[in-house]
Amino acid sequence: MTMDRRGFLSVVGGASLAWPRSIEALARELQEGGAQDDEAFWSLVRQQFLVPADRIYLNNGTLGPSPRIVVDAVAEHVRRVAQTYPPGVAWMDLKAAAAHLLGGDPAGFVFPRNTTEAMNFVANGIEISPGDDVVSTDHEHIGGLEPWRLITSRRGASLTIASLPVPARSSDELADAVWATVTPATRVLCVSHMTFTTGTVLPVRELADRCRERGVIFVVDGAHPPGMLSMDVGALGADFYATSPHKWLLAAQGTGLLYLDESWWERLWPTLASGGWDDLSLGAHRFNHLGTMDESRLAGLLASLDFVQALDPHRIEARIRHLRGLLEAGLREIPGIAIATPVAEVLKGGMVSFAIDGVESAALQRHLSRVANVRTRVIGEYGYGWMRLSTHVYNAPSEIEHVLTLLDDVARNGIPA
Repeated sequence: MTMDRRGFLSVVGGASLAWPRSIEALARELQEGGAQDDEAFWSLVRQQFLVPADRIYLNNGTLGPSPRIVVDAVAEHVRRVAQTYPPGVAWMDLKAAAAHLLGGDPAGFVFPRNTTEAMNFVANGIEISPGDDVVSTDHEHIGGLEPWRLITSRRGASLTIASLPVPARSSDELADAVWATVTPATRVLCVSHMTFTTGTVLPVRELADRCRERGVIFVVDGAHPPGMLSMDVGALGADFYATSPHKWLLAAQGTGLLYLDESWWERLWPTLASGGWDDLSLGAHRFNHLGTMDESRLAGLLASLDFVQALDPHRIEARIRHLRGLLEAGLREIPGIAIATPVAEVLKGGMVSFAIDGVESAALQRHLSRVANVRTRVIGEYGYGWMRLSTHVYNAPSEIEHVLTLLDDVARNGIPA
């Protein structure tokens, strides 16, 4: 037995929890206003979150805090299972909501637990042979890179790493840096839509076109753009697009998403075999046959997709960019700060990475946490050593100003002993 959207929303709206409201009620409340600098509106949005008032959370790039309505959806689903009601997943509603927000064919969506699991599904499901080459970059997250390192090691193939420019100056520069490593042996090209290291947006449509001309399988680690940037996953042209809704889409932990181009619905080998794995009439849905699982995360995902849709992805992107713009402009005025994120707006979104001359980013992270309860991310991978800050709709200009004041003091005077 499955629960349709109307049934789900009535459950959330009628739940005896701390936030008894429906998505429809919230959508009506958020209908007016929402300009990027409409602080009254965004203050109302902030009230939908459980982030403590004394915490400045600038690490959405790692994990997005879920709004109350998502938390309630997950809790209510857990409660129903504990009361022995059939759990069920509203698969058609879930896929339709994903496609409505992110584009693409609803039938092409699969729901693993995170981007890492999705990337493993792809790497293990593609035929890779000795002599094949997989191309990736030196700005990939381990969850997107290590599946290819494993599979190429196991099957006698090779893994080639392209070096990306920092900070990048143009989309053409990025595309050429990647494509310079592609050879006749290249079987797969796997890159990030937006790098976790510097928040740089790669020209995935351009790379998709080049891959199609050369017969190269194109895989995109899209952990960040969905929920941050307005996008159409179907129009990007990738064979596979993996993301983590628990980041910018603000879904619950353990929520992933994989989009398969229709040409792969019957060709990709399943990594996990359960009933129907070989029933090709199921198309991509056979990859959702994972046995008993925590379906509460999918109830939360449906709520988060509806929440973002109600808030409007265009308003969200504008607000995220506005806050990141305030942050970046302030950083550029502080002496001794080197910014790794590109200057061109088209090459970035809601994250900015930087380093302060003579200051270790890990020590800076501890300092910000200690003096102002600021949550940040240090990019220690590849020895880069940058601090990365992320902005989202629950942030406020006053928080940005406070953090900039703290950073300016450190840049001028160092970290107090």
